[in-house]
Amino acid sequence: MKVSFVDFKREWKMFNKKFVLAFKKFGQSGVYVLGPEVEKFENNFAKFCGYKYAVGVSTGLSALEMILRSYDIKCGDEVITVANSAVATSLAISNVGAKPVFCDVGDDFLIDVDKIEKLITKKTKAILPVHLFGKICNIEKINIIAKKNKLFIIEDACQAHGANFNGASAIHTKAFSFYPTKNLGALGEGGMIVTNDLKIKEFVSSYRNYGQQGRYNHMIKGTNGRIDPLQCVLMGVKLEKLSEFINIRQRIAKKYIDKLKGLNNLLINDYNQNSAYHLFVVRVLSGQRDYLKKFLEEKGIDVLLHYPTTIHHQQCYVEEYKKINLDNTDKFQNEILSLPCYPFLKSKEQDYIIKMIKTFFSK
Repeated sequence: MKVSFVDFKREWKMFNKKFVLAFKKFGQSGVYVLGPEVEKFENNFAKFCGYKYAVGVSTGLSALEMILRSYDIKCGDEVITVANSAVATSLAISNVGAKPVFCDVGDDFLIDVDKIEKLITKKTKAILPVHLFGKICNIEKINIIAKKNKLFIIEDACQAHGANFNGASAIHTKAFSFYPTKNLGALGEGGMIVTNDLKIKEFVSSYRNYGQQGRYNHMIKGTNGRIDPLQCVLMGVKLEKLSEFINIRQRIAKKYIDKLKGLNNLLINDYNQNSAYHLFVVRVLSGQRDYLKKFLEEKGIDVLLHYPTTIHHQQCYVEEYKKINLDNTDKFQNEILSLPCYPFLKSKEQDYIIKMIKTFFSK
């Protein structure tokens, strides 16, 4: 049996008619940059997230970068984050001239809050936790640390659409990515900033559009980071099903946990009802990860590594972080394996994955 990690053709089949009708209506409108469709999607996404404002931008990277700029984080500043994320998290910090300061992670793959304060210096301006794989960081404790040290909190929620954020997290500005593989993915690129702060909303709305306030009235040195309105139209169709899709992801995750928990040399975190399960990631111990990966691929099952190389070991950063020690981060990257987990995964396909994993560990 062939099992894809994700199959966009299945998604298209489900939304085909609505996509075509929405595209036709969009084409007939004649408004192809920003406009009412962008505003409609922004409003609906803000409402879905429980926020006052949402601003659509070109990518998740641009969302993070614009939030950093809105807090006036710049050259010479430091931002505490993690190294086991997509490189875009750190690129956003680097792009504004600041320095990413990497904190180690806990067994849940998320920033280890007990290690944050040791990294704070006079140059530290913000903490940028990453809600990795759809899991939610311990924002309650991060809030205490940030308040004590007068730091901003900026949340990378690029993998956490539909996660159950609590009140401690709802006050912070968040960045989302609409890369096609995300829980809410575009048929191309896109990003979003959600905030309850009107000043941030106004800044990023201007910055994404050449720094304009009104046409040809450029108040700040901005960029072209606008979201594509066609993507807003298509994602607006998908947004209606997002809660249902998150429930399916959670059911798939729970089935993996129930069926695979207890296998020797396979570590799986307990089920978390607040997680959006963008990815389902396990740890394979005793140096067996690559052997299991190869075995599953030979059986027709697509599995991936998120991420095969941590940010501080990437060529573009390695010279800056030669002396850094991130014990868990480095150890986990040799153990992690992402299994297929998306709303269109068939039950028989998941059963086959589970059967093959059990077969491998029974040897």
